[in-house]
Amino acid sequence: MIDLSTRVLRAMIALDELRHFSLAAERCNVTQSALSQMVAKLERDVDLRLVDRDRRRVSLTPEGERFVAVARRVMVDLEEIDADLRQHVSLHRGRLSISALPSLAAHWLPPLLAQYRARFPEIRVELFDTPPERALELVRQRRVDFALTGVGPGLAGLQSQLLFAERFFLVCRRDHRLATRKRVALAQLAGCELIRLIRTGSIAQHLDHALREVALRDTGLEVEQLATLSGLVASGLGVGIVPQAAVDYFDSARVAIIPISDAQLTRSIYMVWPAAGAWSPAARGFIDIMQAGVPGAARGK
Repeated sequence: MIDLSTRVLRAMIALDELRHFSLAAERCNVTQSALSQMVAKLERDVDLRLVDRDRRRVSLTPEGERFVAVARRVMVDLEEIDADLRQHVSLHRGRLSISALPSLAAHWLPPLLAQYRARFPEIRVELFDTPPERALELVRQRRVDFALTGVGPGLAGLQSQLLFAERFFLVCRRDHRLATRKRVALAQLAGCELIRLIRTGSIAQHLDHALREVALRDTGLEVEQLATLSGLVASGLGVGIVPQAAVDYFDSARVAIIPISDAQLTRSIYMVWPAAGAWSPAARGFIDIMQAGVPGAARGK
């Protein structure tokens, strides 16, 4: 069997493309003499003339052309092997960094991150649970690979992809007048005492317009944390409206969780990343897991 190296394969491909020994030698980072010796040795090994030489130009014999055709296929295969091995190494030594809305980071993300860590235990994982503005700031600073947030299209310098759209739910104590309903329309909330989530948060930004025409009673309570809202609702101090990702904050033994039937009331969740960025193997590995784990009926296209 002929003992071939990638240097010889590249040399023959360079000769075929450039048809000149000195130019081919320059591309291969060897001297012209060294290139000539490589080709001469190859011809001796195969016992065939592969290159026709004259003072002005180099051409390949028919046997040389067949050799180069095979050499190109071999180099493509070797490059694929190299890329695959490099990706494998990256998936065992890299870093994954995500910023996400607290409602996603608390319940939806952890099982996906657990799958990822089980598959790639050497990857360092960083998670920032943060409001939308801070999540996007971390993307722009390239401190995270991507953000999971309720804001997506039209962001300067950023790309986005819709992951899913989630419904909203009324949460109220079990003795509330609406607690036994299977679903409720926004108009039926008239007269309810609403505990509001902080207006700068992602959830409130989705609710403000929808609730404008509903005659709600103001409790004077406005909170930032969903855990706080859960405690206040369970104590009968008012009702709340939360997206599907937040319902796990509530104790279903004490609190009724009722779908809101208004079709227009949904929250879109986007993956956002730098417009000029490319996924690292570590990020790509998690994105595959995450996209398989989004609610099937609500996936973005």
